Amino acid sequence: MAVTATAGRRIGLGAVACALLMACSPKYDWRTVHSNEGAYAVDYPAKPTAEARPIAINGQRMPMTMQAASVDGTLFAIGVVELPEDDPVWRQRAVEALRNGLSANLKGRVTERDIAVQTAAQPPLSLPAVELIAQGAGGDDPAPRRLTARVVATGKRAYQAVVLESGDAARDVRQQEQVDQFLSSFHPY
Repeated sequence: MAVTATAGRRIGLGAVACALLMACSPKYDWRTVHSNEGAYAVDYPAKPTAEARPIAINGQRMPMTMQAASVDGTLFAIGVVELPEDDPVWRQRAVEALRNGLSANLKGRVTERDIAVQTAAQPPLSLPAVELIAQGAGGDDPAPRRLTARVVATGKRAYQAVVLESGDAARDVRQQEQVDQFLSSFHPY
């Protein structure tokens, strides 16, 4: 079977188009994740993994469950602490402990502002929250880091939604769109 010059060009153009599409595949594969255990929904840029670690709130050690995904030096994570009771004092102490823990992670300047986080309820409710932005080095590693986090508590849960950018990602202002997408998609139940 002979291939004409026109058919050969079409095949060649098709191969080039396929190669370009593969080269342009997005590194962010956004997906909505609903955590029934953590009582929240959020869009992750990759498939998240889960782990737990203890934290101290009001002198008590409590487990924090974490779900996180990483893309090119940027970590996207949600941490949830189950509080002993549905109490405004516990919620306030939990927010303070989470905020202080996040601020201590980086050596550098930290800015804070009061914001509102929308619940997943219909219609959504606004919950008072704190947003932190910290820039600097982390621990003994001199690589630049930028941390953007939102801390909020409702009912018997305290949450931290965190984006930690490291190295070149922390210098790239074009990352802000990804940070905003993750943080604005976070909605407690």
